[in-house]
This record gives sequence, C-alpha cells and structure tokens, in this order.
Amino acid sequence: MSLKNNTAELREKSFYYSLLLFVIVLPFSEAFVSIAGAILFLQSLLFQPITDLKKSLSRHKSVFYILAIFGVYLLGMLHTRDFALSMYELKKAAFWIVIPLGIVLSPRLSEKRFYKVITVFCIAVTVVAIIVAIRFVFKSAFNITDFRDISLVSHIRYSYQVALAIFCCVFLVIQGVKENRGFKHIAVFIAIAVWLVLLLFLLKSITGIIAFCGTVCFWGLYYLFAAKEKVNYWLVVILAILVALPLLYTKSVWDDFYSVEKLDPQTVDKYTASGNPYTFNFDSQEKENGHWVQSYICSEELRKEWNNRSDYKYDSLNSNGFSNRSTLVRYLASRGLRKDSAGVSELTEADIKNIEQGIANYIYVEKRFSLYPRIYETIWEYDRYKATGNPNGQSLSQRIEFVKASLEIIKSNIWFGIGTGNWKAEYAKAYDELGSKLKEENQRSSHNQYLNYIVKFGVIGFVLIMCMLLLPVFIESQERNLLLWLLMVLIGIANLGDANLETHMGLSFFCLFYSLFLWHSPEEIKNFTFQKNRNGKI
Repeated sequence: MSLKNNTAELREKSFYYSLLLFVIVLPFSEAFVSIAGAILFLQSLLFQPITDLKKSLSRHKSVFYILAIFGVYLLGMLHTRDFALSMYELKKAAFWIVIPLGIVLSPRLSEKRFYKVITVFCIAVTVVAIIVAIRFVFKSAFNITDFRDISLVSHIRYSYQVALAIFCCVFLVIQGVKENRGFKHIAVFIAIAVWLVLLLFLLKSITGIIAFCGTVCFWGLYYLFAAKEKVNYWLVVILAILVALPLLYTKSVWDDFYSVEKLDPQTVDKYTASGNPYTFNFDSQEKENGHWVQSYICSEELRKEWNNRSDYKYDSLNSNGFSNRSTLVRYLASRGLRKDSAGVSELTEADIKNIEQGIANYIYVEKRFSLYPRIYETIWEYDRYKATGNPNGQSLSQRIEFVKASLEIIKSNIWFGIGTGNWKAEYAKAYDELGSKLKEENQRSSHNQYLNYIVKFGVIGFVLIMCMLLLPVFIESQERNLLLWLLMVLIGIANLGDANLETHMGLSFFCLFYSLFLWHSPEEIKNFTFQKNRNGKI
C-alpha cells in the first residue's frame, strides 16, 4: 500500500475515533467535551499538507457561513466596554470555529462509520440514562435534593441529547429494516428509543419535553407533505392528540391548583383542640393543593411540636437554606392539615425529613415519577409572582423578568444591539429602570436565544446569524436531510426557552451534529424519502 493511501487511512481513522470519543463523553462530562473538541480540531490539521486543507475549504465553502457567526461576535467587540467579559464570550463562541473546521477539514466518513458514530452516541446516552435513573430512584444515597442534579451534565442540555438519540434510534431501525438486519437489531433500538422517551419525562425538563414533542409534530407534518400519497388520517389524529394531550393535562393541573377550599371568616374555628387561638390572613392568596396556607396557624404550638420532632429548629433554616417555619406551614397545607400541634403530630418521619430538606409540598416526593409536580411548581411560581411581584428563587418568574429586561434594552438598541461583552452593565441598568425586585445575584440575560442575539447584535445581527445557519443547508443540497432538520427544529424550539447556543454544552452539541449531518451524511440520509416496500408499507 502506498504512503498516500496509508496517510488517507490514518486520517480517516483519526477523524472517526475522535468523533467516537466526542459522542461518548458528550453526556458524561463538560470538561471532557472541551478536550474532545480540541482533539477533533487538531486531528483535522495533521497528516495533510496546506494545499489539501485549501481543497477541503474550497470543496465546502458553506463552512465560511458558520465561521462568520464567530465574526459577528468579533464585530460586536467594536463597541465593547467590558473587555474581560467580551473575551469570555469569544471563548465560548470559539466552538463555532473549532468543531465545524474539525469536521469539514477531515476526510469524508464512510456510510458504515457514520452509522457507527450515531449508534455509539445512542449507546452513550442510554448508559447515562441508566445512571440518571439510578440517581433519581436513590436520590438520598447520592445526597440529591433537586431533580435538576440527577444528570451528569446540565439536565436541560442532556434532554436535547436524549431527544436526538431517540430520533437517531428511529433512523437506525429504518436502516435495519431496509438492510434486513434481523429482529434483534431492530428490537434493541426500539427498546432504547422507548426507554429514552420515558427517561426524557423523568428528567422533567419542560424545555426539552416541549422541544421533543414539537419536533415529533414537525416529523409528522413532514411525512404528510413528503409522502405525496393519500392523507393518512390516523397520523392526523395522532398529531392532534400529541398537541392536545399536553394542553389538556396542563389545564387539569391548573384547575386543580385554583380549586381552593372556601373559608368563611365568621364560621371558621377560632381555637385549636388545646384552646390556643388560630391566626388567619384572609387577604393572602397563597395556596397548596387547594388549601390556604395562611389559615389555621398557631405558631406557639407549631414551634413546640416541631422542635420536639426535628433537630432543625422552627426559627432556623433547613438544609437547603429555606425557613423551616414557612416550609412547614406550606407542607402542612399541602397535606390538608391545620398548622398546630395536632397537624405536626400527624406527619410521618418521611414528612419531617422532606421538610428538613426544604420540600414544601408532599407531591414533589410522592408523585416524583409524574410530570404533575413539575407543572404544578411552574403554576405555583407564576401565581406567587403575580401576587407579590417577587421573582427571586423561581425559575419561571425570573425568566419573565429576564424577558422584560431584554425588551427594555432592545427598545433602545434595536438595529445593532449593545455589542459583545456589554450585557451585564446593560441588564443591570434595565432592571433598575424597570424597578425589578430581582436580586442582583439573580440578574441575568434572557433565557431566550433569539432575544439574546437581538440584544447583543440587533435585528441585523440576528437575521445574519439565522441566515448563516440556514444557507449551508441549501448550498450543500441538504434540504431533504430529515435528520439535520430534526436537529435544527429541536434546537430551534428549545432556543425559545434557553440560550443554548451561548452555553458550552449546548453549542458543542449543536455544532457537532449540525456539522456531522451537514457534511458527512450518507446519501440515504441526505435524500431521505418515505418509500413504500413491496407490501405497500413505509
């Protein structure tokens, strides 16, 4: 074998194994993702002369559109006032250069190796899914009190990996059917896909779940239009159900939350069984599971009975830094118990432990395998924000404040934005002008990627970035690449709820698979069609 052939094989293997390393570490570790990205980039520069590098760039000129996104950040430096913060932003945005170049400058993957890469990705995500499930079931053993901590990386970013792995499994099943791989091969990937769907809901990432469901709807619509056959009414019904079920379920949780017991100030019991007076705040709208929180309270009895049952004293903070008093009162309300010695005496040891951990409603523990508590918590946050105007410590409420501040900034900087690195000072100013109750340590930029781009680069910069992401799809004739579109729709929807392309894990994940699908998809993926077999089935 000639030296040239040896070098070509070495280059392809180095690219292939660096991709395998990347997809393996992606769900495991943020630090290892950085290392894998560096290895992917460096291997693309090895074993080839500069002339070959130029050929690769000229063959895929669409890469310059992706690199230009980093250029937008550089242009934003022209009016930066915080050089340190702007350099930090450039460092994060460097993945727009490192990963696309690492992939476009590498030899084209064979179809066999492409499928192996996405197979290994699905396996890696599944292995982590098993670890996550174990950590979820045995949370106390791992000292986990917040469901957001059960994954090894950000639970939101991991939910996108799970969603994409599900779609990849479907494509691997389709490939297995076409190549007659046998029942075992197909059954394994169907089982993985089903398990990952269940895990996605276990993660309780509302953003990830909505993005996944939205992408599934897109896939269904794609099929309806691309099949070019008689309309499949069963599919239409399934899509309608897929849209209606989450809305109806959320509506039922909403109705449960606002179905509250009625109290008549004239007829309520004024004293406890021990003869101590109750206090009521009939103006308070605070509620838990249909029971008023600020009613039937006897602080004297609560303090005495609680201090007898817990090492965390009534007037102190619990292990999560929350007030024991307020957590106890809310928890008793959630159980439908009065806030007196009798109510505390009815609590189990498990209830006491929950309160000590800062859990204010029993459904967060007893319905932990359901989405009900996550939706309930979101509604509770909105209700408290609406009643008090205080968004601190509440995910949804803080995001609303982030959006308000973003719109305030955009009003004065609509065309060209505030530039790279200026967001902290501008947001602080906006929160002050709005009279926001958001504490300084909670003041952040918007959790909406599109608003973030408009804030920093204006409408012009935002449109440029969107064009730079979409144009390569058509330049590379990938407009029928369904796997690429599923990725873009998934992240496109997710970006409404989070600034994914300005986080390390979010940008690394998107750049890797966007570049891989754009420049290395086999013809079968690149020109995906719904073809019928001899039996007339898709």
